[in-house]
Amino acid sequence: MPNWRGPVAPSDEGHESNEFDNITTGADLLAPWRGMAVLDRVARAVFGAAEDAVRRRFAGLRPGPGGVRTLAGFTALLLALGSLGALSLARPTAEVAGPGLLAGAADPVAHLRIRIVETEVAGARVESPATPPVETVAATATPVATAPSSAPNLLPTGKGMWFHKLEQAGSVPDIIDRAKASGLSHLYLRLGSSRSGFYAQGDLDALLPAAHAAGLKVVGWDFPYLDDVNVDVARALEQIAYTTPDGHRIDAFSADIETGSEGVRLSADRVEYYARNVRYYAGPGYPLIGTVPNACLNASFPYAEVAASFDAIAPMVYWITRDPAADVACNMERLAPLGRPVLPVGQAYDPAIDNPTLTNLVPGYQHLDAFMVAAAERGAAGVSFWAWHTATPEMWQAVTDMPHFSLTPMTTGHRDGAQVVVLQRLLNAYGYTVPVDGRYEAATVGALAQLQNDLGLPPTGQLDAVTLTALNGRR
Repeated sequence: MPNWRGPVAPSDEGHESNEFDNITTGADLLAPWRGMAVLDRVARAVFGAAEDAVRRRFAGLRPGPGGVRTLAGFTALLLALGSLGALSLARPTAEVAGPGLLAGAADPVAHLRIRIVETEVAGARVESPATPPVETVAATATPVATAPSSAPNLLPTGKGMWFHKLEQAGSVPDIIDRAKASGLSHLYLRLGSSRSGFYAQGDLDALLPAAHAAGLKVVGWDFPYLDDVNVDVARALEQIAYTTPDGHRIDAFSADIETGSEGVRLSADRVEYYARNVRYYAGPGYPLIGTVPNACLNASFPYAEVAASFDAIAPMVYWITRDPAADVACNMERLAPLGRPVLPVGQAYDPAIDNPTLTNLVPGYQHLDAFMVAAAERGAAGVSFWAWHTATPEMWQAVTDMPHFSLTPMTTGHRDGAQVVVLQRLLNAYGYTVPVDGRYEAATVGALAQLQNDLGLPPTGQLDAVTLTALNGRR
């Protein structure tokens, strides 16, 4: 999970390890795929400046249907680089099937071939690909089962907490007990990164069955560094497809897309390429959340490229020395034009963990409370906090006491306007537009009935226990 500060040396405790998974051993070089990968990385390192020059020369380059770069630019680059550049294209390829991921693939990287596509549409980016962004060469592969495109993507709403490492939070039974006692509806579990790979299968096996039995959703999150975007896409799809021995899967996926100060090879094209391909292979009915930096501190970040393919935006509103209410209000305002639900992530940690000079800045009850109230007042259907293992008892109490994100059964004419507002914000997040006025009348009844119908439930327009269970339904 990212932090707020400027360039620092990554550490495992400070969210990312200092390991380098791109280091290749002599034994690895004997494998053709790894050998080509090494040549590719060498070429990229030596000729990176040349690549930038070629891109500037070919000013007409545009992303193709999957957000990929045009063939013309890369062809020109390869002509300039000669045989070494040609070798760098000798990348491993294998089958893919889409839309949807190969559920049975043991190694999804070996089942992903993302091809460079030459596409130009009136000099503009292609917003809605008419053809898949990758070539389908395995018609018999089984895609991940996803909801029909007309069904709502059931994003995690309510209150949530983030994990870095599950063992830092205690035993699974204790986690579930505390989550329920605090009124949480969802948990964010770290599954891997470009440097660490997908390593959390055991954590998922332990957490998912217990969380789902308790009515809690689990969002898997990953940290892509975007050096090799193909591998980052494949890892995300493997995490989405992972199924525990007893049949449980994560309920949503979040990509923690960071800035260059965190070591990410950030560019709008890379983010768009990544997001479009994750969306295509996950399928239209799968909930995807883009976790992004504070929108009021990072004006140049490619927020629009994230929002184009993901269902929601989760800005990391770590206020440090600023006012938490003003900070979240600014983020809600800046991101609203993207047309996606905004699910702010708040600060539940001591900033001195990352910067020892930041003393006496541990958030208190009033800070978390102000953050949540401001987020709710501006229409947020859900909030979450980084992180479980750093939250103090005072922080936990603030989360527990906050009523603005808790749903309870209710029927037409319900008189508690604050509870009705929670339902109305949720309906808007799912794409069923209603006024947020606290009145459980025709507009809200009709929108809820449509949501129920789309979920295959009796369209009563009443928020009954069956509907609540469906909204918390597991994958």
